[in-house]
Amino acid sequence: MRKILVFLIVYFFYSSSYAYQLSENVFVPNSILQTYNSLSKEHKIKYCEFNKYKTRFDIIDKDLPQRIKGFNSRMDNIDEVEGGHFEDVFQQFSKATIFMSATDDQILKERLFDKLFIWASNDALTKTKPCYSSDKQKNLKSKDCKSVWKDKDGQDPAIKFDDASTLFTILNLNYIYDFYFKRFKIEDNRHKIINKWFKSFYKRIPNQSINDFYGHQGGWSFPNVFIKHSQHKKYKNNIKKVLKGMNKELLKDGSFKDRTTRGNRALHYHNQSLAELFLVIEMAYAANLDLPKNMETKLLKAVQIFHEGYLDPMSIEPWAKKKYNSQPSNGNQVFRKINRQGYASGWFHIFQVRYPDHEISKWLKKVLVDSSSLKNGLEIGIGIGCIYNAVANN
Repeated sequence: MRKILVFLIVYFFYSSSYAYQLSENVFVPNSILQTYNSLSKEHKIKYCEFNKYKTRFDIIDKDLPQRIKGFNSRMDNIDEVEGGHFEDVFQQFSKATIFMSATDDQILKERLFDKLFIWASNDALTKTKPCYSSDKQKNLKSKDCKSVWKDKDGQDPAIKFDDASTLFTILNLNYIYDFYFKRFKIEDNRHKIINKWFKSFYKRIPNQSINDFYGHQGGWSFPNVFIKHSQHKKYKNNIKKVLKGMNKELLKDGSFKDRTTRGNRALHYHNQSLAELFLVIEMAYAANLDLPKNMETKLLKAVQIFHEGYLDPMSIEPWAKKKYNSQPSNGNQVFRKINRQGYASGWFHIFQVRYPDHEISKWLKKVLVDSSSLKNGLEIGIGIGCIYNAVANN
């Protein structure tokens, strides 16, 4: 009888614990994952545009550095930054994992898994000077960490950007590991080393912001929700808070507060905000949460502003001319061609899944040919573009 009682206690403890994991992955709803996993390899290769892809191990094998040091405030000097090759290494590693997922290449999977193990064993990126912290008393309190944009052209040292680059790289690799590798050779001891490496950075991740909801992976909400999900803790309220905050900063006319007004970078920041908001919405769907009542109407207006602003930069000028923390636009926007847009581009494909009959979805389908958005994981490591485009064209 006692054994049965112990068994029931343990069973209900673990059952209730795992119940807090409202979806298999915190970023992608189960329904999307199930559809994607059911698709053929040929379909995935076609709609993720991997027909001519070759894994760049010549870059990946340069390996992540011990530290990143030397960014300026404008972050336009990566060629001069110690460890600046981290960006190319991560990008190529991310592309390789997305390709691996589409093709189910187990030999490639082993090599990429072992690469994570090598980086973890070598304590990669652990020597970057910390600026951020989960302890509010320590977060960005150092004088060196506060020093940024002292030079009007942004050429002054900005140590906090070294740390931000480190944390985002580690976080995205952690998301990649969780999505692609955590069930691979599950008894392999390499998992312990990799997880220990990731967890060593958790104390450096700030708590979810209650004021700034755009930028820094949704005001640090992405990593905070992810960690709670991976630890089988409750996280619904975290998603509710960031949804509420993002909805507040998404204004009635479809513009984003202090972002669509960023001068010659208005389209860039507006697009970045859309990318983060769409990811949070998918997180909400994955957690079985409803959207705020007025969000969808404003969201579609925001998409319209992006579409019109991309086709005609003068259309975004009424907001851009306010030049919040930026340079004047004068009808010109610094924004690359949409099919060459890598970062903040997953929403192009999420939108097509959620609004398949919308005119802008039809436009996106036409222009996103040979698109960088399909083979990168610059936002959260995971191939959101590949997954959602494959599903949208199912």
